[in-house]
Amino acid sequence: MKLFVVLAFCVAAAVANSEMDVWLQYNRRMPGEYNTKGLPERPPYQGRIIGGVDANIANYPYQLSLRRVTAAGSSHSCGASVIASRWALSAAHCTFPPPAPTAVVLRGGSSDHRDGGVVFNVDQIINHPNYDDWNLVNDVCVLRTTTDLVGVNIAPIALDPAGAQHAAGSRAVLSGWGIYIQNSNIIPNILQRVDIPVVGQAECVAGWPAGWVTDDMICASEPGRDACNGDSGGPLVVGGLQIGIVSWGDTQCIGTSPGVFARVAFPLLRNWINEVTGV
Repeated sequence: MKLFVVLAFCVAAAVANSEMDVWLQYNRRMPGEYNTKGLPERPPYQGRIIGGVDANIANYPYQLSLRRVTAAGSSHSCGASVIASRWALSAAHCTFPPPAPTAVVLRGGSSDHRDGGVVFNVDQIINHPNYDDWNLVNDVCVLRTTTDLVGVNIAPIALDPAGAQHAAGSRAVLSGWGIYIQNSNIIPNILQRVDIPVVGQAECVAGWPAGWVTDDMICASEPGRDACNGDSGGPLVVGGLQIGIVSWGDTQCIGTSPGVFARVAFPLLRNWINEVTGV
């Protein structure tokens, strides 16, 4: 069991219920019918800003909106990142079970997830072959686009090399369109960013029940600053390298329990990404 994964980002507060259902399906931090991990809901906390600020996509040109195609167009479901001319990186829980490639598009180059930038079609969705949707081990997905991921404010980010380590306290940057007021379902239209520290592996493991945090995971967060519902699949970056992919964490998103990311540098994950994409 793993605690309710961080959800996919999307929709504004006034969005129709049918559109809200799209991003709820890919959120496992949200208690209720979409929670598949079986843990009891924690006592509610007073709502507060989680710690992000508005971000200019020009400073995060690798950031993508992973969108599900609906009858009305497309709706935000998860974050993703540009890693090569035809490849994007996200979390496997965002694309499990793998949908038809035509059911997904990627928007890049816009701070506003609703419009602007460039929308790219997808022709291949590949989840890690050993991804486990129950315990979220190997929570990595790559998506191949039909055309090059190019345009204004669109550029790839380099990935952490296999075996790389990051000291506890290293400052990391997380970006996405996830919920920014706790217990609210309020999703920002404009990209958010937050600086958070990497959490040491021993502290990360100790912060969760035995067996929940595995070697393919890395933690980063601090009280009042954390990923939340809507950030799933998004990039965690240190020194210009993507070191993590938003995976799972506390339903309250308050940062007191470490936020958990797929560890890009874990050899079995990093080597698989390279074998599939050449990156």
